[in-house]
Amino acid sequence: MPYLLLFINIILMSIGQLFFKQAAIFVNGNEKLNLVTRYLYNPSFYAAIFFFAVATFTWVQILTKMKISIAYPILSASYIITALGAYYLFSEKLSPTNIAGIFVIMIGVSLISIK
Repeated sequence: MPYLLLFINIILMSIGQLFFKQAAIFVNGNEKLNLVTRYLYNPSFYAAIFFFAVATFTWVQILTKMKISIAYPILSASYIITALGAYYLFSEKLSPTNIAGIFVIMIGVSLISIK
């Protein structure tokens, strides 16, 4: 069960990061509005906060069942999902260095997961 919660948390964190990126695009594209208004009228910003809030509650539940020394490194898998999401949703480029880094993270997560 804790690994299922951890997987859910990774997905929630990744979705939250992608909404933060969308919020940043909104903030950058609405320079006529003052900064506070850009956040107040930014639905992506609220979505990101929501996903991070749910992820935070999930994280606390994970830590009641799992060592942080195991759970936290596995959480880094969210970097992979977020990078792939940015590639597909925002047309961000993945350089060979980015791809190599993703593979290193995957290897590290695999090593941490071995009991």
